[in-house]
Amino acid sequence: MATYTLFWHPRVSSLAPQAVLEEVSVDYDMRRIDLESREQKSEAYLRINPNGLLPALLLEDGSPIFESAGIVMYLADHYPEAGLAPGVSERDRAHYYQWMLYMATTVYPTFSHYYRPHDFTADPTDTQKIKQRAAQDLIPRWQILDDALADGPWLLGERFSACDIYMQMMTIWYDPPQAFLERFKNVTRVSAAVAERPSVKKAMTYHPPLN
Repeated sequence: MATYTLFWHPRVSSLAPQAVLEEVSVDYDMRRIDLESREQKSEAYLRINPNGLLPALLLEDGSPIFESAGIVMYLADHYPEAGLAPGVSERDRAHYYQWMLYMATTVYPTFSHYYRPHDFTADPTDTQKIKQRAAQDLIPRWQILDDALADGPWLLGERFSACDIYMQMMTIWYDPPQAFLERFKNVTRVSAAVAERPSVKKAMTYHPPLN
């Protein structure tokens, strides 16, 4: 019996949790949720994630957790031997928290506004404006990450971490992809390095990029 079960769908934020599951070398099952039939809103799935969103993870004891960043951070801490997160007393821990939460609470929601503008207004005529504003906001928000990577190979400087995996996941969401490659050179460099890891290569077979 697998240790974990990951509820997922292509190109949503289950890529990073899957890559981290691979990094920590545990057994897990993949349970694809059918978004077209709105399985994510079914009674059975809402018992796992009451938000009706992906991903979600069943833990060793069968209890569920949701939120992609929370799943990643839990696994990184639960398997410290994988070296994906600094220890709580280490100096890099502060910046680990900073970048994980910056991506989860600032960059990620901007993508949500871009791809799901209808979720953020009761007026259908507003959706295009919301999408346009999100596209504008993504530029300075990614620029902060790009600037942070100018001096080091990873977000934590010389130390690879789950932050880099989480960032790489979001790079495949940018539309159009070529504009991202041209504008954010440092993020592109780091994302390419992350994508070469066997764990991420495997996860990417489930989550092909836009282009």
